Amino acid sequence: MNILISPDKFKNSLTAYQVCDAIERGLSRVMPDAKVTKLPLADGGEGTLDILEKELGADRIEVEVSDPLFRPVKAAYLLKGDKAYIEMASASGLPLLKNFERSASNTSTYGTGELIAHAVEHGAKTIDVMIGGSATNDGGCGMAEALGVRFYATNGNELKAIRGRDLAKIERIDQSALKKYKDIRFTILSDVQNSLTGPNGASHVFAKQKGATPQEIEMLDQGLSHLASIVNNGKEEHPGTGAAGGLGYGLISFLNARLCSGIEQVFHILDYDKVLKDVDLIITGEGKLDGQTLGGKVISGVVGKAKTYNIPIGIICGITENLAIVREHLAVDQILQVREKASGIQDSMQNAAQYVEELAAEMLQSFIK
Repeated sequence: MNILISPDKFKNSLTAYQVCDAIERGLSRVMPDAKVTKLPLADGGEGTLDILEKELGADRIEVEVSDPLFRPVKAAYLLKGDKAYIEMASASGLPLLKNFERSASNTSTYGTGELIAHAVEHGAKTIDVMIGGSATNDGGCGMAEALGVRFYATNGNELKAIRGRDLAKIERIDQSALKKYKDIRFTILSDVQNSLTGPNGASHVFAKQKGATPQEIEMLDQGLSHLASIVNNGKEEHPGTGAAGGLGYGLISFLNARLCSGIEQVFHILDYDKVLKDVDLIITGEGKLDGQTLGGKVISGVVGKAKTYNIPIGIICGITENLAIVREHLAVDQILQVREKASGIQDSMQNAAQYVEELAAEMLQSFIK
């Protein structure tokens, strides 16, 4: 029996590789002679870079750049030949800030722009930018500023170290410095379908978790609307432009980037369809199954592949919200949860590997029957 183990991470508990190992141990209890392939996944958010580094054998390039508050921070990107992979969270991500430092008004994607500039200077001709986990809400203007774009206020003064709070001040944008990037092909990896502005936009949906008050959310949304009126390319309503506080919009507007599903691009990079050849069973999983799972994350992507190739699939997760709805939408019977075994949240987080191992054994037993 050929079994493919292909999960996402269990956030704040297990890496995707640790999930793979726990599932493998469980499977070996039941069928020690099974042929097991482990290929962890990510959808363009945090952790994607680590997976691509190992699976592609790419070089990790470390650079000192600006964090979301313009402090120096060590960040990294991958380079393989003339192809670069950049995870914006390594320079502009929420995990770089302490809880009291979170401020969607006061943060910038400048460090992400510095990573892009460094990659191009070192020979990158095509760049994949993974934009999950941002701490920012600046419409990608900080990123553009790092690449040489200049922003001017009504009084003619240049706006520097631009942040979310500054967008409403912009009167004119000088993009002439971007000529050096016109032949670079940019692809955005994102699982977010939100538009730039409005009730379903970057500010109203995501800024609260980045420290914004209700008043700041309104101010930030108005700032992004103002930015869109200055750029004036009609892209602000496109799905995904609201990703990473509008970095999706900034990459499209300033660098002519192509926006694609994060998990679908990861499938392409890893040649996932080839991996599925002769697979008899797929076991996938992630920490939490909820409404976001159904919107283009790892689980929904793997389930879609399983259906395409008519391969049985099971899901192991930490916890599921609205299990009946998730089960119906994914059309997967085998969904097992760590919380069914754990005594509580703390137990489920601390002992996740043990419970995942047990669930994997139970799942395989069920499939065999």
